[in-house]
Amino acid sequence: MNTPRTTGILATVTFLVAALATTLLLAPPAQAATTLTRADLSGTTVRIEGTGAIPNATLTVNGGPLTGRADAGGGFRIESGSFAKPADCRVTVSDGSTSASRTLNGCTVSQPPPPPPSSTAPTLTALSVTPTDVVGPDPATGTVTLSAAAPAGGFVVDLQSDNTAAATVPASVTVPAGATRASFPVTTAQLANAQSAVIIGTVGGVFSTEKHAIITVWDAFHFSHGSVSVFPGGTGSGRVTSSPAGIDCLIANGGGSGTCNAFFTVGTVVRLTAVAGADSKFVGFAPKPGCIDASRITVARGTNHACQVGFQLR
Repeated sequence: MNTPRTTGILATVTFLVAALATTLLLAPPAQAATTLTRADLSGTTVRIEGTGAIPNATLTVNGGPLTGRADAGGGFRIESGSFAKPADCRVTVSDGSTSASRTLNGCTVSQPPPPPPSSTAPTLTALSVTPTDVVGPDPATGTVTLSAAAPAGGFVVDLQSDNTAAATVPASVTVPAGATRASFPVTTAQLANAQSAVIIGTVGGVFSTEKHAIITVWDAFHFSHGSVSVFPGGTGSGRVTSSPAGIDCLIANGGGSGTCNAFFTVGTVVRLTAVAGADSKFVGFAPKPGCIDASRITVARGTNHACQVGFQLR
């Protein structure tokens, strides 16, 4: 027999069970996560399959433009014949709520492109001539050097000589693509006396790009010889001779007579000896450029070693 209290408890339980059943019936089913079961790529043809999407939802691949649609059960199959391969070979399918990713079968990850070539253009850094001393008309060779490899089509350096009577060069020389140096001929003339020429290189005729080298074109005699000379430096008299022989100079009355200048082969070591006259005394040779030590003069090409001798009256 039910008492009033028992009847109340049963009514409450019955209400709670009915409310719970209603809640379960009205609640939507739990959403499954999107899953990719297949992702294949052949050329530009792609095929992607999966499950767990929102039923009948529009699906996007890698954010678009390729799209598809899930069926009533959340399954899907997306195909295209003009699919642009992603660099990392990964595809991501999203239904707007969940997404899934997978690496495409048959896809090779793209290598990153090489860094762009340096935009810094090469510059002319040096111009040289070898040899720098030539007996005309013997040839010489000039060389231009760049700061970096020449670009496609080569790099042109304009050339000129400031003394075409001594040496001439072509109007220009081209450094080949990929190279940093190029050579050019230097044509010399046969001369009676030595002359120098400055060989100049510029880029586009712009003076600020100028590099240069100096070549000296010699006659045969002066190329192989230098000279020694003696001049007075006092009021006395005397005589100066050389070893090897060549100089035999008489000094008197502020001047010299006899052989006061002589040529010697380049590299010869010449020694000067001074003897004062009866009324004079020898006070030494004054150090001069080319004649610092008159007892040991090494003859240089094309150089006049001028030595000042001092004789003073007693």
